[in-house]
Amino acid sequence: MPHFHILGQSNFGVSVLLDYLVARYPGESIEVDIVANLPPEANSSLVFPFETPGVVCRQYDYSDWQPKPGVPCLIGSIGKGRKAIFRFFKEHFQISENQYYTSIHPSAVVAATVQMGRGIHISPLSVIAPFAVLGDFVVVNRNASVGHHTSLGHFATVNPGVNIAGACHIGEHVIVGAGATVVDQITIGAGSIIGAGSVVTRDIPAGVVAYGNPAKVIRAIEGA
Repeated sequence: MPHFHILGQSNFGVSVLLDYLVARYPGESIEVDIVANLPPEANSSLVFPFETPGVVCRQYDYSDWQPKPGVPCLIGSIGKGRKAIFRFFKEHFQISENQYYTSIHPSAVVAATVQMGRGIHISPLSVIAPFAVLGDFVVVNRNASVGHHTSLGHFATVNPGVNIAGACHIGEHVIVGAGATVVDQITIGAGSIIGAGSVVTRDIPAGVVAYGNPAKVIRAIEGA
């Protein structure tokens, strides 16, 4: 029976991961420990259901849980909380990058020459073109496209329907909003946020919010 630890509990992210596991292990019984690092009153995502047929889930508060040796881990959020969850479980349980599983939905297309780090999530119908490089804990959400020779830094998030063209460099912690387009050979600096539906036709510096068609820097991100 496949067994996984899902660390952190965004119910939206958990439901996506459970759907992936059902697709990855069709017809098998799957066992999952979901370990919350936040109390329920601090977690706004608990309004979303996550129960998925074919998956047996056990829920824990982190204070009542211990990792089982050899069980692969997934981060239970596909949003901006991923790094906070990673840091929390590294600090409290010494769970390192090497213990995280990369989840690639069977309907995604990933070229043989793609280089991938640890803990990546690639959702249904996404395409990763030849010689792309994906850093640790990158998320490529459903029906998104990453072009040839494009690099995505650690913890970058590519939201649904995004089209990133070839030879781009997307920095660490960048969030590209749903439906945005990034044309060829663009650099987006670390920590920046690209608004949904934007068209990025020129480089974007680090630590800013940019959106529009063409995308323009709107403001700096405090603390970036």
